[in-house]
Amino acid sequence: MELIVFTNNGQTYYFNNVEDFKPTTTGFSFSYVGKATGVKRSAMFNNTSTVGYALAPTK
Repeated sequence: MELIVFTNNGQTYYFNNVEDFKPTTTGFSFSYVGKATGVKRSAMFNNTSTVGYALAPTK
């Protein structure tokens, strides 16, 4: 799955190979594989720092 995160300071972050996407009461969390490193990581975003996100299946 592909995830795009839009922050409230105008930045946009792209994540590929997203798994375990979970909305939470304070934001959302997920795991992904870093494109440059190939390392699997977990990430969490807080609702106060994001204005939205977009999810799409990986082709």
